[in-house]
Amino acid sequence: MSTPKIGKRLLVSMFFAMFVQAIIALAFDSGGIVSGLIARVAMNTQQIKWILLMYGPLLAARGDIAVLAGKLGTGLHLGTVKPSFRNNTEVYKSLVASTLTIAMLDAFLVGIVCYIMNLIIFDDGIKVLNPTLFFVIPLIVMSIAALISTQITSAVSFFTYKKGLNPDVYVIPVMSTVNNILITCIFAGTLAILRPWSSNEIIVNDQTILAVAQGRELLGTYIGIIPAALAIAGIIYVIIKNRKDYEYRKMMKEAVFAVFASAIIGTITGFTLTKGEVALEEFPQLLIAFPALIGTVVDQTAITANILITDFSAGITEPSLKSIRKPKVWTTFAGIAAGGVVITTLLSVVGSFIAWGQTETKWHVVIVIIVTVLASIIAYAFVGSLIFALSIFAFKREIDPDNFAIPLTACLADLATASLIILFSFAMLLPLVGH
Repeated sequence: MSTPKIGKRLLVSMFFAMFVQAIIALAFDSGGIVSGLIARVAMNTQQIKWILLMYGPLLAARGDIAVLAGKLGTGLHLGTVKPSFRNNTEVYKSLVASTLTIAMLDAFLVGIVCYIMNLIIFDDGIKVLNPTLFFVIPLIVMSIAALISTQITSAVSFFTYKKGLNPDVYVIPVMSTVNNILITCIFAGTLAILRPWSSNEIIVNDQTILAVAQGRELLGTYIGIIPAALAIAGIIYVIIKNRKDYEYRKMMKEAVFAVFASAIIGTITGFTLTKGEVALEEFPQLLIAFPALIGTVVDQTAITANILITDFSAGITEPSLKSIRKPKVWTTFAGIAAGGVVITTLLSVVGSFIAWGQTETKWHVVIVIIVTVLASIIAYAFVGSLIFALSIFAFKREIDPDNFAIPLTACLADLATASLIILFSFAMLLPLVGH
């Protein structure tokens, strides 16, 4: 009789240990509220439709930068990376170089896919025919964000490891929030400097928007070609310098698919946001909390991926679907899921509190919380299962899952969460206000 009781106590302890770690780690996603506030204040998404289309894939591109966090966690555990900036290993240098290259490649692809989507989905008068801004802006934003983020990611990874904490659990949530804020600030700042739109207002589909920029109105965008070209030159130098390095080539080869997929998936996320604009405008707390909400699910899947990958690499867990029956595995999933529910609820409450003065019917806040929590649970269940299967698939084919699983699932988590929030908003929220 005593053995089952001890077993149950151990399972409960394992669950709560993961739950507490997840709560602490995911709490950093509350900083994503800052991104939502910046996006709401500094980006005129109501009158400039392509901003939301580009904002989605730029946020999704943080998954490519997050590859470094995942690789550093594994490297620190296995000893292939030292917890120091000085005299670090060649593996570390290759990780930083490949992360910068992946970020720039993704920026280029984001520009291409966003431009094409802009031509397809927007009506005449809204669509932008000149492709310059779709290449200049992503390149500037991602080059600056990647340069800053790689240094902060390294510093946070080294700090947590030295303090005896698990980088696999804490680094991704911290850097997800940091990257959310970084990308949002850099994107908003770039828009404010380049101002690639007209000051003339036009009416399209009974809505007042700013006309597409023409002639001299694009002068700032053309000047922006200079820093964009410098960023390209810099990454060409990185490629030439590291082209013969085994770790660099391996990471680039394995990450190419994820980069292409993330650019496409990220743009679909941006398209989803443009289609859900009515809900985001009607319920401002959704837009305010949006980066934090999707960031929470992304971090849940990333933490899950990092723990699985490290355990697979160290031989603690067998890379097999049957491993889900192992207490170490399913308590990890359960603890992270429960932590996500708590943090998502808190984020919804905080977003509602900030937007309280703009909320006409106060009891709608309860429905908003239900919508976000429900979307979070379903998104993590779907993407978490996918990351488990992808990690096993990669290991059986001797592919490093850090190189493609994390960026790919980050984008899928973005898309799944955004789509579900928009879907449930149209099904449960908008009918309450007569839409």
